[in-house]
Amino acid sequence: MKMKFILGLFSVLLVSMTLAFHTASAKTVLVNEMDSTNPFKRGDVTKVTMKDGFLVHKNDQLSSSDVYWDNAFQYDNTKDYEISVRYDTSLASSVADLDLGLLRITKSTVNWANKGVYIKDGTSWKRVGTVDPNGDFIWKLVYKADKTYSLYQNNTSILENQPITTLPQSTTFTFNSMASNGSTKIDYVRISDNIPDAPAAPKSLTATAQNNTPVLNWSAATTATSYTVSRSVYANGPFEDIAQNIKDVTYTDASAKAGNTYYYVVKASNESGTSPASNTASVTLEAPRSSLDVIIAPETIKVGETFTADIALKNVQDIYAEDFSLSYDPTLVQYVGYEAVTGYKVYNETKDTPGALRFIIASQGKSFVINSDTTIVKLKFKAIAAGSAKIDALKARVADTTKEYDLETANVLEDTILIEKPRFLDVDRSGQYTLLDLSLDAFYFGMNAADTNKDLHDADQTEDDKVGDDDLTYIVDQILQNKEYAPNK
Repeated sequence: MKMKFILGLFSVLLVSMTLAFHTASAKTVLVNEMDSTNPFKRGDVTKVTMKDGFLVHKNDQLSSSDVYWDNAFQYDNTKDYEISVRYDTSLASSVADLDLGLLRITKSTVNWANKGVYIKDGTSWKRVGTVDPNGDFIWKLVYKADKTYSLYQNNTSILENQPITTLPQSTTFTFNSMASNGSTKIDYVRISDNIPDAPAAPKSLTATAQNNTPVLNWSAATTATSYTVSRSVYANGPFEDIAQNIKDVTYTDASAKAGNTYYYVVKASNESGTSPASNTASVTLEAPRSSLDVIIAPETIKVGETFTADIALKNVQDIYAEDFSLSYDPTLVQYVGYEAVTGYKVYNETKDTPGALRFIIASQGKSFVINSDTTIVKLKFKAIAAGSAKIDALKARVADTTKEYDLETANVLEDTILIEKPRFLDVDRSGQYTLLDLSLDAFYFGMNAADTNKDLHDADQTEDDKVGDDDLTYIVDQILQNKEYAPNK
């Protein structure tokens, strides 16, 4: 629950409280959640009541003496402190101010020069940049005896390790809260005088390649709240940060490139600072293997349709010539021919045996040297029967300007396409393809499918919304495969 301070127009409530001082061994100076059972230890509370979970002033008309706290916070400038508060100023239409001794949060629509967050420097308040306090925020101040402070808003760092000119004298701080023309809310105030030191360097950093990707692991650093991973391609650096604010003790470097050796260090951080670097760990990733790939874009086509299989070289260097062979199932697909790719000329196409192909290709000048993934030829096929058709590269040899070599069999690849039957078996729906089917489509030749007699015939065999050569060619292929069709009996 929250505590709500309400004042009338320009009325100001000055609230002071003194908190019991704990011994040096205590971690917590104050933890106050500001709920109905613990709304700070106070004196005269006859003018306040609980309403909707908030502490509300009766009649909204109070003087500064109506409500007060009767303890004080003892500050020791030989210690480090962490002050945390959730303070909501969004309901104050004029002025809101919270003074917690070392931290002050001020909102003013009357005098904008006073609006901001302040840190105690000696006996004066030091304004922190241009931080806007208007709203419902969690504020945290780390105030250290080494004359530095760090400020966080909603657990996000605003400033870290900023200098303090002079520490305040050890004294009793009175806490003040006031508002005019509105109200403010405080969820809690927490103060600790046991701030952890900056963490030690993480230990036992290791780097391993999993699926050719670096995976780092290290031992947790005591008091660390986050880690930063840095990487270099040199054993002694320089190292560049590649990941920050890591909460776990493992990291996968998805940006690493195959074929490289990387060196890593890890640093730990908390609110007090950052550790030295860990030990250096390295990992070498395998270079990508050269391959000849077959790439078929569509996954599924219908009988009678054509498709293209791109033949591409991958992960090669300075290649100018290729000699490779492929196989395909001639009962499912028919080789139609090839489409040349600019810069790569086919000097030999062997296609004498159905189901087998061989090509010899060369680059047309050094501007077409192959150093990256490159398509060197496009093969055209026609689907002639239903089934799963595989275009399989069997072997490949490549050459640069100093040597030639065979690609490993495992890296001479394949691709598969699923061929489906058309929706209709034959044109006249007799159950088999005959010369009559061909004659009917010859009659409909050049017509749109919508103009044919769909009540009697399925003329659009390849389902492209018109009747053309592809339909007649498909019908002839089916006639030749129809063992029950015997012409000239």
